[in-house]
Amino acid sequence: MGIVKKNGIMIVDFALHRLDEGYDRRSAIHEASIERFRPIIMTTLAALMGAVPLALGYGADGSSRRPLGLVIVGGLIISQLITLYITPVIYLALEWFQERVLDKVPFLRSGHMHHEAAAGAGDGALEPASVASN
Repeated sequence: MGIVKKNGIMIVDFALHRLDEGYDRRSAIHEASIERFRPIIMTTLAALMGAVPLALGYGADGSSRRPLGLVIVGGLIISQLITLYITPVIYLALEWFQERVLDKVPFLRSGHMHHEAAAGAGDGALEPASVASN
């Protein structure tokens, strides 16, 4: 669970950095996913290889630990698919919801701010990223 949580947070964090660099939301999450793909796969494979002996039931009393190993291996595989494919979709949906619904209420506006100098804000004021990306 910790590996999956860390990977999801890292993808979103990298996407927020891309937003600050001027990318649109879709390009930002795409670039973040591509950039984090290799480290995510390497971390998952390391944990997976550590759990394979458990899943195969090697060693003394290996048959009693086999279910644990199968759960670890299956969980890592499924969770990485979710992290790599579902996290970007959920991110885009929540960003859309933030922009279309929550940013209409002053109290609920996005706290993610960046400079909008390229779009001609002129005064150097900070705007929410969801407003500036339009």
